[in-house]
Amino acid sequence: MRKIYRPQHLSALRGPYRSALQGLCTATVVVAALSLGGAVHTEPAGAESVSTPDVDPFYAAPADLGGYANGAILRSRESALFGVALPIKVWQVQYKSTDAEGRPTTGVATVLVPDAPWNGAGPRPLVSYQIAEDGLGIQCASSYVLRAGLQAGTNNAQDQEAPIAAVLLQRNWAVVISDYEGPQERFIDRGQEAHSALDGIRAAVAFAPAQLGPRAPLAAFGYSGGAFATVSMMELQPRYAPELNFTGFAAGGIPADVAAGIAMGNGTKNVGLPVFALAALDRLSPESNIPAQVDESTRAAIAAAGQQCVQQVVTDNAFRQITDVSESADLARNPVIAAAAAEQNPGQSIPAVPMYAWHSTLDDALPIAPVDALIDKYCAAGATVTYHRTDVPQHAPAAIAELPTVFAYLSDRLAGIPQRGGCHTV
Repeated sequence: MRKIYRPQHLSALRGPYRSALQGLCTATVVVAALSLGGAVHTEPAGAESVSTPDVDPFYAAPADLGGYANGAILRSRESALFGVALPIKVWQVQYKSTDAEGRPTTGVATVLVPDAPWNGAGPRPLVSYQIAEDGLGIQCASSYVLRAGLQAGTNNAQDQEAPIAAVLLQRNWAVVISDYEGPQERFIDRGQEAHSALDGIRAAVAFAPAQLGPRAPLAAFGYSGGAFATVSMMELQPRYAPELNFTGFAAGGIPADVAAGIAMGNGTKNVGLPVFALAALDRLSPESNIPAQVDESTRAAIAAAGQQCVQQVVTDNAFRQITDVSESADLARNPVIAAAAAEQNPGQSIPAVPMYAWHSTLDDALPIAPVDALIDKYCAAGATVTYHRTDVPQHAPAAIAELPTVFAYLSDRLAGIPQRGGCHTV
């Protein structure tokens, strides 16, 4: 029998926030922000351009980086969202983190706090929003895109996901958005993404101007590539950042089996996603020589993808047929690709806080069977999970349709309303 989760504080998204989610474009961020109160001022024509992270000194690592604690703040500066003055405070914070192998590295987080005072019980909540950074070029870093706006070109942070941050801010929560792929843009690197996202939260909580502090209730949220980062961080959180005061998290459209996702997209309009994933695996496991496993034209596509954001890769490779040069007829069964992908797959640890998960049975980009298996694994280990197998067709619409319920779920967790234990499919 299905047990249905009914949030106790489900409030419908209002006016411009609903438009923001439906429009999925930069302009709706400005419209949505009007509901936060105060005026919106656009930057004048000819405003100073924003440098990419590879040439912006703010992103440079200090010489003594290894001497800092994880999450320690290295530098900060005031910023803006898309170059627009909104009724929120925005900062960029550089912090110390570690990569998947434990080597010191840096991260940059965008910290956003509404101007309106927090009148709830206890400290203002903080939501860590893992935007689907989905980039292998440094210009895809979320902090750069959120600051540069249209100058940054086509990418998830600008074109699709920033309006969701406006909805989080409308609830008067603080938001932290970390460049969790790190300065080398290590897409689908489980350890890198988890460490950087968790250290970004540590930095936001410690950042005095944000007025949050260690008692601030925390939640995490992400979809698709952002869900991969969210699940990774929550799997590793108990041992990497056990002091963080998490109340719950939500992840949808989860890439639960990287190799299966590669196989599913082959030959479709979404085949750029497999090309992008293969390029990412090549960066993470150069010793595997991933390009040698596919045909010559795909090798060239992988090389090009290594400097691009995912939208460009999808556009450039629609309906490409990737030919596996091994004896396998299925990319997911290629032993080299499968081994490199398995190192990054979720399910290697169990989250310690309640989870809301969702995935479409009609997803056109990522298969649902591996998500079912991941949730079953979590549940068998005693995790607390609410799982919705939605019938909303396709990958992006399934994300949007679920957001009111997702934010109501997070609102309950942040308010301290206990989640009934066990696993429930709705």
